[in-house]
Amino acid sequence: MPIADARGRRDTLPAMCRICLKRPEIPDERYGRCEACAKAGRVAYRFRLGPSRQAPGIAIKAGELSPRALRQRWREPLQAFAGQPAVKGPLGLHEVELVTARDRLEAIRLSPDLGGNAAAALEALRAAADRTDAAW
Repeated sequence: MPIADARGRRDTLPAMCRICLKRPEIPDERYGRCEACAKAGRVAYRFRLGPSRQAPGIAIKAGELSPRALRQRWREPLQAFAGQPAVKGPLGLHEVELVTARDRLEAIRLSPDLGGNAAAALEALRAAADRTDAAW
């Protein structure tokens, strides 16, 4: 018999943690985290990319953080990020995810369709962190 989780999805298995992708998530948890990730203060913020209106390339079209919050909190860590974004299957089409732990940027994840455009996706995140707009 299928199990309904806190979000109303009917699955045969419980939903997995959005951050570690290993353990079952806590029911009714705001960020879809497991207990270990919640204790560590890890959060994953998702952004949707699309074609840019001003220049050729891609840009952030929507996200779980406002441009102002992205600028104030994650601008410097994004500029200093020297790692390579990882491609993860659970992300939707044209999605990028910032994995953070308290005030630290741990990783950047890309959807499989953006795997070949990792540099462009990272540049779109950095450009979005420089925006001063209040909304996407």
